[in-house]
Amino acid sequence: MRSRRTFHVLFVTLLLTMLVIIPAHAATLKLSKPNPDGDDVLSPEISPDGQSVVYIADHDTKGVYELYHVAITGGPITKLNAPLVANGDVLNFTISPDGAWVIYTADQDTDGKTELYRVPLTGGTPLKLNDTLVMGGRVFFYTVSPDSSSVVYSAWQDTIGARELYRVSITGGASTKLNPSFPAGRIVRGFGISPNSSTVVYYADQESDEVFELYAVPLTGGAFTKLNPPLISGGSIQGFRISPDGATVVYRANQDTVGAVELYRVPLAGGTPTKLNPPFTTGQSVSNFTMSPDGTTVIYYADQDTDNLFELYRVPLTGSTSTKLNPPLTTGQNIGGYRISPDGSTIIYAANQDNVNVLELYAIPLTGGTPTKLNAPFVLGGRIITFAISPNNTTVVYLADQDTNETYELYQVPLTGGPAIKLNDPLPSDGDSSEFAIALESDWVVYTADQDTNNVTELYVADDGQATVGFANTSASVQEDANEVIISIVLDAPAFSPVTVDYAVTGGTATSGTDFTLTDGQLTILPGESDGTITLPVLTDNLLEGDETVEITLSNPINAMLENATFTLTIEDSTIGGAPQPTIYLPLLIR
Repeated sequence: MRSRRTFHVLFVTLLLTMLVIIPAHAATLKLSKPNPDGDDVLSPEISPDGQSVVYIADHDTKGVYELYHVAITGGPITKLNAPLVANGDVLNFTISPDGAWVIYTADQDTDGKTELYRVPLTGGTPLKLNDTLVMGGRVFFYTVSPDSSSVVYSAWQDTIGARELYRVSITGGASTKLNPSFPAGRIVRGFGISPNSSTVVYYADQESDEVFELYAVPLTGGAFTKLNPPLISGGSIQGFRISPDGATVVYRANQDTVGAVELYRVPLAGGTPTKLNPPFTTGQSVSNFTMSPDGTTVIYYADQDTDNLFELYRVPLTGSTSTKLNPPLTTGQNIGGYRISPDGSTIIYAANQDNVNVLELYAIPLTGGTPTKLNAPFVLGGRIITFAISPNNTTVVYLADQDTNETYELYQVPLTGGPAIKLNDPLPSDGDSSEFAIALESDWVVYTADQDTNNVTELYVADDGQATVGFANTSASVQEDANEVIISIVLDAPAFSPVTVDYAVTGGTATSGTDFTLTDGQLTILPGESDGTITLPVLTDNLLEGDETVEITLSNPINAMLENATFTLTIEDSTIGGAPQPTIYLPLLIR
């Protein structure tokens, strides 16, 4: 049994639930550092734990693009790549699913020779992952396995002009070629890894030049399986996706009809494909598709009913009759892109369905229904550029020239519709927001913009609303002999500006100076921090008076809104039978 002393100091750490309040504008913080010669920040990506941002920028030398890490709440910036050769640049990168590594390509060691590297997320010594490349060789594309154990990449590694597929451990070592050796001119056009990290699916003109077919091979190498049946003359695989459970591959191809790109499913292990769309004629095409997170439904975009009028359809993964999701469109109207919410309940899509000259944003249930327009009215000529759904399924972030024609700004709106907030600060003349990413917990949006100086693109993070501050718990109890209580006051997330709040004893049955001491005061929580504490000394008065209470109230918050503003502490009387009595010695009775 733990002693009572273990509980003499009370720590309260329960986080507050965020208030559902949508302000007109979000709070922002610059993450990138200034460069006197001008910055160009590219491709921000947030780590899986939501605490770090990795990006490419010419921070140190104008026009030389390198790789940097910074905490999402700001702070020191760490360069991740090794020194580059003259004219070298980091080209692109990704963060491993476990958040431990950054994988990047760069001509780091030899100008014009793109190679593959791995570095710890927060900085360290980079490691080259590819084997020695042939003269003129280079790495093209890569992906990290879902279990973060391996990197699969395509490269001219063994034969110049033959883009082949390799697997290497993320810790380094010799690579394994996954395809049969190609002659010059043959290429792996696209590839992906199954969710259980066991299998690589790729399409390539492996057997016949310019005839791209679909294959599966173990991640560790071995015999391949062709997944498509024989193609018509001139036929080719156009793209694929692996189902979330890893059992099925959905692909689009002009497999059966010349000039018609259709949608098929096939077991990952191989078997007979099933066509998912109704039969197409020459000229009809599935342009794009995706799957619901539970893998039961395929959403695709096609001119299925009217030539060159691309609309949105859903069909069960097992195959059946497809259903059109958007309302009827006419000539000149089209779907301009779509996403499925992480919980699979909703499709968000862009379309010019209400005005042929305005691309707007809509939400519709995955099962079909009436669309809800999400954006506010656009200025003449305004349109959606791109959008994303928050990982917690609550909001949509979109880039659009909603308020000023050809001034692209960043907005956030509830997934179910409602008032939108602008995320970026006011932009200078000709300024624009550009790329963005949403944190896993959806507390922050990281974005790039020439927000402070025209034509100088920098990196910012926007809070999704004003911070809330309050007691972690609204009540607690402590023994009279506890000596002191440490009471926690928390923010819903680390703030970008100092948060201050006043505190005072406003009620209760306990007597100040006899049962406790606490002077009215003010608490400050600094940027990047998420909590602070008040220490309340508890006094032992040796009086038999029962349990008593102290009520503390917060007020006058700055840079935050109040939530859980009152805390009640119950001081439990530990005196037994009044004041301590002297020891009484009784005489021994001798018999």
